[in-house]
Amino acid sequence: MKNKHGKKYMKYNLEMNKMDYQKEKENRKKRLEAYAEEIQKSTLKKSAEVIEQLVEERHRQGMTQQDLSDLTGILPPNLARLESGTRVPTLVVLEKYASAWDAYASTVGQTP
Repeated sequence: MKNKHGKKYMKYNLEMNKMDYQKEKENRKKRLEAYAEEIQKSTLKKSAEVIEQLVEERHRQGMTQQDLSDLTGILPPNLARLESGTRVPTLVVLEKYASAWDAYASTVGQTP
């Protein structure tokens, strides 16, 4: 009888371990999703701040989106979406946008 009870206990213990594992797996998944959501929110906030600064600088310089498009090669509709914050820009797009100021600054004051 001892073996029989031992087997039942062992089977019960394995079932409990499996259930505990599944619960922990679900909890881990929820934690990771919450963490990823917080990262996304933080990224969107930082991205919006950078974009706002870039747009303010474009306005200070008296440039249109078309002017910026000519300097960067980014199409005006894409610039409009970028500036409206409806999409998170890639690093390449941000670099093009920001580097336009270097190109613009070097041409200001030069006569053709």
